[in-house]
Amino acid sequence: MQQRTDHQVPVLVVGGSLVGLSMSLFLGRLGVRHMLVERHSGTSIHPRGRGNNVRTMELFRRAGIEPDIKATASLLADNHGILQTPTLVGDAGEWLFKEIDPGGGLVKFSPTGWCLCSQNDLEPVLRRAAESLTGELRYFHEMESFEQDPEGVTVYVRDRDSDRMYTVRADYLVAADGPRSPVRGRLGIGQTGPGDLFSNVSITFRSKLLQNTVGDRRFICCYLTDPEADGALLPVDNKERWVFHAPWHPERGETLDEFTEERLTRHIRRAVGVPDLDVEITGRASWRAAERVAERYSSGRVFLAGDSAHEMSPTGAFGSNTGIQDAHNLAWKLAAVLDGWAGPGLLDSYDAERRPV
Repeated sequence: MQQRTDHQVPVLVVGGSLVGLSMSLFLGRLGVRHMLVERHSGTSIHPRGRGNNVRTMELFRRAGIEPDIKATASLLADNHGILQTPTLVGDAGEWLFKEIDPGGGLVKFSPTGWCLCSQNDLEPVLRRAAESLTGELRYFHEMESFEQDPEGVTVYVRDRDSDRMYTVRADYLVAADGPRSPVRGRLGIGQTGPGDLFSNVSITFRSKLLQNTVGDRRFICCYLTDPEADGALLPVDNKERWVFHAPWHPERGETLDEFTEERLTRHIRRAVGVPDLDVEITGRASWRAAERVAERYSSGRVFLAGDSAHEMSPTGAFGSNTGIQDAHNLAWKLAAVLDGWAGPGLLDSYDAERRPV
């Protein structure tokens, strides 16, 4: 006999970042009641995952949130190219490409286009839209474990604020819980691929004078190639808020504690080419680029989406876009099965269609 549970929902989503929130949005539009649990207390506060490609924007357009995303992204609407240069002083360097859509040819194929919107700006838009639909979003709640049987999945969740444990019974579980996915680990699903590529420390900082050095070069990203201070510079508002990705070498024994404000300030000044640049460090976050793909995207009634299913090089923003498109593919199939107009076999097509991507 099935034990008593505190909550029952057709779908439980574990993870409330870009992919989990997109899953909630797409399920909600289809009228699927669900719950989302996210271990952090709110949406992302760090600018990352910035590039939203045409297919992703088509999905968000259909979900009714394209205008909100474009309004949020308006500060970077004119940023398009990728610049590579040894210094930002003067006009050295070259554009690896200057336009995402040279000549505007994409208008023939799609009613929308590529959009530069950082994760910390996009997630609140997704959250507001998702919360207005059929989902219950619970932040600062963490999945501790789960068990599945032929009829469903029982998930044990901890409210991190009160430390209270409760159970959720769901027909299906969607794991959007990141590259170190506890769900994937518990399922024993392996991964293939090259593995770790490189590591970086991502620094947010303020500088009012940097815009004078950048001038009218409206880049998405600038690769700075000074061998003593290489890295990547990304604008947040084209005025005084910026992000810099500095290389980190944990394989050489380098620790995060070594990245002091003094070192980071010196590194940024050398990379940019302005020795007395005003730099106010406002945050830092470490991250590792990797390429891995799960050997399968589901086990029974549990499905992987986003980074839990695949890690990709940050170049091209394929990781977040592929994950959002995973969510769209899986959401309508779950809705079809739960609504009774498709058999459970339809869900097998999720792995068949998404894993090759």
